Amino acid sequence: MGTMLLKTDIRTKGGTIKRSFDRATKVPEITQGKLLSDILKCNQKTQYGEEHAFSRISDAGTFSRAVPICSFSDLAQYVEKMKNAEKNILTADQPFMFNLTSGTTDKPKYVPITQGGMKLTANTSYQWLCRALRDHPSFLNHSILFVAGAPVEGQTRSGIPYGSASGMMCQALPDVLHPSYALPFALAKIKDYDLRYYVIARIALENEVSFVLTPNPGTLIRIAETGIQHQEDIVRSIRDGVMCSAWPLERTPEDSAILDIVGGSLRPNPARARMLQQVIGRHGGLMPFACWKKLKLIGCWLGGSIGFQADKLSAYFGRDVSRRDIGYIASEGVMTIPYEDESPAGILALENNYYEFIPDGESVEADAQVLKCHELEMGKQYRIILTNVNGLYRYDIHDTIEVCGFYNRTPVIAFVRKSDDMLNITGEKLHVNHFLEAFRRIKIRHDLSVVQACIVPNYKDLRHEILLRLNSSQSNEFLLDIILPLIDKVLSEVNIEYDARRKSRRLNPPCLHMMDESWADDVRGHFLKNQRADIQYKWRMLAEKITDVDARHIQYTVAE
Repeated sequence: MGTMLLKTDIRTKGGTIKRSFDRATKVPEITQGKLLSDILKCNQKTQYGEEHAFSRISDAGTFSRAVPICSFSDLAQYVEKMKNAEKNILTADQPFMFNLTSGTTDKPKYVPITQGGMKLTANTSYQWLCRALRDHPSFLNHSILFVAGAPVEGQTRSGIPYGSASGMMCQALPDVLHPSYALPFALAKIKDYDLRYYVIARIALENEVSFVLTPNPGTLIRIAETGIQHQEDIVRSIRDGVMCSAWPLERTPEDSAILDIVGGSLRPNPARARMLQQVIGRHGGLMPFACWKKLKLIGCWLGGSIGFQADKLSAYFGRDVSRRDIGYIASEGVMTIPYEDESPAGILALENNYYEFIPDGESVEADAQVLKCHELEMGKQYRIILTNVNGLYRYDIHDTIEVCGFYNRTPVIAFVRKSDDMLNITGEKLHVNHFLEAFRRIKIRHDLSVVQACIVPNYKDLRHEILLRLNSSQSNEFLLDIILPLIDKVLSEVNIEYDARRKSRRLNPPCLHMMDESWADDVRGHFLKNQRADIQYKWRMLAEKITDVDARHIQYTVAE
């Protein structure tokens, strides 16, 4: 499909979806009420629907009284049945795939995705593209660099596929975009991350790219750095029409098979090679902003902890290239529709999920104050609870959002942070249980007990800093060579998201700050000095920053 036909398709379909959505934003309470009613009516004869009397729920009030707020552990037994292809468990519409993501234990979560859920995601994609095309008429004129995980990573015992949320996003994008993709889908299946990024950089740099799309901005930084690291070989390979003139990386037979297939379509391109060599001469490296002079738009996450990485994009991709958030997207669903550049906020996706909100700081209990979307206030933060067609009912996603404005009468929100016992720098979603498992292994293997610990995310250096006090002193060499690698290894074993980001080097290894004996007492004393009741004191295992109180008790730091 030519560029003009592609744009016409997006403007036509996306425009229809956008106009309908805009009408819905004027009456959010009616839109949300209808969605909830439809979800409950469709699923009232499922196991979950019968157990919670969906057929007798008449409104939002009776819904909140009949169905408890839940976490994935509450749904795990139902999901296991769905994985085994049992019908009418959480949804009448059988899941056609599962999104695989990290859980709070060592077991990953399998989030069911139905065809209805996929259609809603596809509609959101069309609307995003339509809004972007209105503001950037030429961003689809050339190749699209879209980097995502594999949509299918395996199958359950019953044959239902599972894969990554970014891969699902890839599937949900309009088919009319596929001919414009610079990268073959098969590259997502390359297991070795260094090899994958090399091949992505090599193929992408041969193309004239006008639109870059990927959830994590750290991915784009890694591609840029890989291109610069291997720039001379990439230029030669493009000139000769091969994948690599002298492979700098080892390849497994499976990865080699993928490269053989992809490499078979390459042809010598001396003109592009000469241009890239000139870029190296002028800029000292294959800087994307000089290689892709037609680049108009970068779509990636701009908010939360990941937003810190987005700020680094201009050094590689240019200060004049617009950036637009791709939306508040999780394995559980798509929750916003961004409509402005350089903002992490988006319009609440009213037709994708039924939403409930709990004011930030309040506990998620049966009697919690629950608000509907039209009751939210500007500038305030809330915990978000989801109900959707994929089989999530009053699901606590453990996220905190902030209201940044309103679009008609619908909130414009932005993701702020993971709530409670979870840390997140680049999407790894490390739960406190993951660290506890690492400390348990230290005890078993080395007979060392962790007396006190606190983990803090370092967004600038892309690493988790572990403030640690052991029951006995250890040498710096032992901590560096044995304990630190063990913690890193265990976190990779129990959290698939962490493992993926460590292997791709989007996340650096953790470091240790060894603390002195008086650390814990001083922290508690500081708490009490601020006139808080002793009964309220609770040691924080995860924290947002290293405080001044913490800093003065650091004896030394252990880091790679």
